[in-house]
Order: sequence, then structure tokens, then C-alpha cells
Amino acid sequence: MATSAPLLKNDALPAAAAVAATTELGVLSEGYAPDSKVPGTGDQRVSMVPDVAEQLIKEGYSINVERGAGIYSGFADDAYEKKGCKLMSRSEVIRKGQVLFALEPPARDFSLMQGKTLISWVGRLQDKGKELVQKANAAQVTLLDVT
Repeated sequence: MATSAPLLKNDALPAAAAVAATTELGVLSEGYAPDSKVPGTGDQRVSMVPDVAEQLIKEGYSINVERGAGIYSGFADDAYEKKGCKLMSRSEVIRKGQVLFALEPPARDFSLMQGKTLISWVGRLQDKGKELVQKANAAQVTLLDVT
């Protein structure tokens, strides 16, 4: 017998889609440049590929991608646009995004990320990661470490 009563107490909570519909996600470039004068600058990878972005958009999220973020990973800007993402400058992605994605935490931008959440590889138990956590806390940035 089917019933419309919730199975668990929290099943009566509003659907996550309502939250997703108001949440803007931001994908940041890793800053890789093959002609950089500084060796080891940036990363060729990107924190979110177009197919993953498409799935999140289907769930109701809005996704803003920094122009050129996926280019060195083999994903042109138009691949993101075709999946429904909006392309914009780094500063716009940071300003509009409530949740930001980057492989390496961009500590230089923490001051612009006040009140936002950054999902990244922090390595919070290592010395470098501990420093990043302190910088993020000082800038009031919430870090989600996925290492």
C-alpha cells in the first residue's frame, strides 16, 4: 500500500531542488600558462568538466565558469556553454558564486571570497594546508577539503 506520509521525520523537509535553484556555483581556472616565466605555476586540470556541470544544472544549480578554465584540459569554453554554463571573468565568477570550485585553493583571492564556500584540495593536515586554513579563516572563507 502506497502512502504519502514521510518515512522518516526529515523526509518532510523541502526538496533539495529548491536550494539548488537559488545556488550559483563557480568554476575557477587553475592559472596554468605554458609560456609562464615561473615554473610550476597553475595546473592544466579543471575542477569541473562540462558533463558534470550539465548534471548539476539538471539538478537546478546555476554554473558560472571562468573563461578559459578548461582549455588546457581539453575543454573549450563553448563545451561549457553548450551544457548550459555561463562564461565570465574570474572576478565575476567569484562575486556571483556562492560555492566555488578549484583544484588548488587560490589564497590570493581569499579576500574576494568572504562569506563563500570553496571546495578544493587543501591538505589541511599538512603544513601548507594548515597555513591555507588560517588564511581562509582570516578572510571568512569556508573551505571544504576534498583531499
